[in-house]
Parts: sequence; structure tokens; C-alpha cells
Amino acid sequence: MKDELRPLYSLERLYDTSARSMGFDLTNSSDFEKWRVQLKDKIIELIGEFPDRVPLEPQVLEEKEFNGYIREKVMFHSAHYIDISAYVLLPKNVNDKVPGVVAVHGHGYGKNDLVGLWEDGTERSVPDGYQKDFALEIVRRGMAVIVPDQMGFGERRELEDSEKGYNASSCRKLAFWAQILGKTAVGMRVWDIMRCIDYLQMLPQVDDERIGCMGISGGGTTTLFTSALDERIKAAVISGYLCTFKDSILSINHCECNYIPGILKYAEMYDVACMIAPRPLFIESGTHDDIFPIKAVDIAYNYVKEAYTLLKAEDKLDRDIFEGRHQISGRKSYDWLKRWL
Repeated sequence: MKDELRPLYSLERLYDTSARSMGFDLTNSSDFEKWRVQLKDKIIELIGEFPDRVPLEPQVLEEKEFNGYIREKVMFHSAHYIDISAYVLLPKNVNDKVPGVVAVHGHGYGKNDLVGLWEDGTERSVPDGYQKDFALEIVRRGMAVIVPDQMGFGERRELEDSEKGYNASSCRKLAFWAQILGKTAVGMRVWDIMRCIDYLQMLPQVDDERIGCMGISGGGTTTLFTSALDERIKAAVISGYLCTFKDSILSINHCECNYIPGILKYAEMYDVACMIAPRPLFIESGTHDDIFPIKAVDIAYNYVKEAYTLLKAEDKLDRDIFEGRHQISGRKSYDWLKRWL
């Protein structure tokens, strides 16, 4: 078959022959902040801008006590016509203020899967699934954690999707409605995480200067972009996501919520990650992750390493390459997060 007959051929050539116009390509550290701010402004434009901040007006809907921590269910405003449902995990028996972490779930049944709850809301005693109850691992290390339902999951779905079962998401409707109105699912979710940081910072138990973020898969997407755009995040863990758009999002079947129109004119995924430098960043990747191929992960990581090297912050970048599929590892990341916060 002649290449020119393939519908993607011209687009592949465009990717291969045109440099991303705002990609990281610096040799002087004094240029870094100007580059970061310029790309930040462009990404905010591409993901659909952010709404006005409204008062959170939080409500605590329930509270349960467990061995070592308290779990609250809360609800608060994110923007006009948008509310966030979340769990907040608070460590017990601490005298000083503690770090606060936003734990961001991936595709599945939402926030319940990070705090030790089955799909139907009943408690479980052992971790399950690819997300491995990772919010519990964080709170057990003495950090406060907020675990929101990302828009399109859990309690934040359209009624017709809720009726299809626990794992049915509203991502497709969200992504297409958002894009045709000049927004993106990524942008709306990033804003929600920013409002979760606002909530953490108002808690008397939390040190508002020690805020972290950790996410897996689709939660890794949100963690990457939020950490790049919000400097209040002092340390980030991205699990099962950092790769390249070309070798993952464009080459493997992914959810519609991943797509940001026009972003490859300006930056690859690793360029966005470079914006986090010199703040601490940890990357987890499975050797057999079938939706974020490890070879492309290595390429992306090496680009990010260049930014940290330029800023003489190599000690603030680390990774865990583990033998396994698309899942949380945690063997290094939890303690690394505690160290930097």
C-alpha cells in the first residue's frame, strides 16, 4: 500500500519533521523561568482556560475513625455549577502540622478505590486492583490526603452512566462536550485538583507550604498537568503515565479524556514534565505496561532529566522501573514523597 494513501501518513510526517515550537531546548538555566511561564500560559489556553474562583463552602458529610487515621467525606464548590465530592484522610496522634497530598485516581470507580472501599462502598481489609489503596499508604506515613472523585467518575457521573455499573465513566460525554465548547476534560480536572489544594490549605492540621500530588494512569495525567501549572505542589509522583503522546495516546487505544487539541504544535508530554523542575518529581513505570510502553517512557524520562540537570537539581528527580503491568508500585514512591514534604 502506498504510504500517501494512509490517512495518518501526512500527520506522522508532520510530527517527525516539525519541532514542537515551545519544547524544552535550553542550554542556559537563566532562560528556564521565562520558557516555563510562556509554555504555562500556552497550556492553560489549550486546555480551555480556568474559571473564576468561587468560595469553597465545604460540608463534612460523614466522619469515620480507623486505626491511625480519620476519614471524612466532604463536598465543596470547584466553580460555578461544579461541586467536588472527596474523602479526606487525617492522621491521628500528631502534634505538629503535617504535609497535605492530593491523591488522584485513574479509570475505574473513583475515589473509593484509593481509600479501601469496594465498588459498593463496603470496607475491605486488603488492597485490591491496580491502584492498591494508595491513599491509605500515604496517610499511614503521617500525611493528610484528599481523594476527590475526578469529574466523570464515582459520584460525579451522568445518571445514565451511573446506571450502567460502577466502572462506567462519563469521560466520552465530558470530553466531547468540553472540546466543542472550547474546554477539555484535562483542564476541568486540573482545576478541580487546584481547588482540592485550596481545601487542604485551609485545614488547620495541614502545613500549606508542604503540598504534594500523586496520581496513577488518568490520575497521572491530571497530576502531571496540575504540577506543571501550580507551583504550590512541592513534590509530585506520576505513576503509569509519563511517556510520549506519539507512542501512547496516539498509538494505543486510550480514553477520549486524554486529548488536548493542538498541544503537539507546542510541546510533547516530556516538555510538560520539564516544567515541574526543579521541584521534586518521581516517576513510576511498569516494564509490561501495555498502554504506556517502557521504551517511550525511557525517552521521556531522559528528556526530563536534562531539565533537572540544567538546573542542578538531579537529586530531586527519581524513578522506579518495576517488573509489572499498569499499576502502582509504591516500593520507593511513598517514602520519597514523605522525604520531600
